[in-house]
Amino acid sequence: MNTPADLSVLITGGASGIGAATAKRVIAAGGVAGIVDVNRDAMQAIADGLGDRVIWAECDVLDEERLMRTLQDCEKRMRPINALVTCAGVPPVPRKIEDTSTAEFCRLVDSHLKGTFIACRIVGGAIAARGRGAIVTLASVLSFRPGPVLGYGAAKAGVVNLTEALAVQWARKNVRVNAVAPGWTDTPFLRPKERGGSRDLTPILNATPIGRLIQPTEIAEVIYFLLSPAASAVTGATIPCDGGVIAGSGWQPYGGWPDQ
Repeated sequence: MNTPADLSVLITGGASGIGAATAKRVIAAGGVAGIVDVNRDAMQAIADGLGDRVIWAECDVLDEERLMRTLQDCEKRMRPINALVTCAGVPPVPRKIEDTSTAEFCRLVDSHLKGTFIACRIVGGAIAARGRGAIVTLASVLSFRPGPVLGYGAAKAGVVNLTEALAVQWARKNVRVNAVAPGWTDTPFLRPKERGGSRDLTPILNATPIGRLIQPTEIAEVIYFLLSPAASAVTGATIPCDGGVIAGSGWQPYGGWPDQ
């Protein structure tokens, strides 16, 4: 069983947001982290701030050959990877199905679901071959409550199913596989630079029972728990980290949240 200091984690999409917060949490506990992302400048900035227990590699998770080389390089420079966190994915844009091209739908499904599959097959497969480790995938509240981002929601629902399947497949290999399902989280994914970094958050806050955005560090704490020995009996689970969005979806028709 991995102790905190034993953790050697590869994080896809680790240059910002939840992935970066997870890298910081792992390193704070004494582990090491390999960050995989397409954003070279952001990875360099993260690495500069975290010292010699983090390394980074520029790689698109859809590039299978490059991801394989990246895994091998990380293990030469760190130590054998025993944990995987899959945070990579492109942001969606809300559109009706009539306005959603097949190419856009497939781009989102490839990025979030196919990318998770490839990372789990290559990196998770290496972990399973050694017979010990943990994997955390990134689902979403939209895995369970659909919205107008059709490709993204469908992909995240698929991530939950894939997570459960791998949890069963690798259970006897001592590899636990779980997912977290974030709600509205304050990351560049929510407020991308191409929108000027600004967005009217009122509808989001009104739809969230706790009335605020989730912070990436809060998601990272749950991910770290799932990677740690404290979660040794947990596999095949998807944990909502959404401020009550899923639980509260039936309240609004009755007049809103209690005690407003």
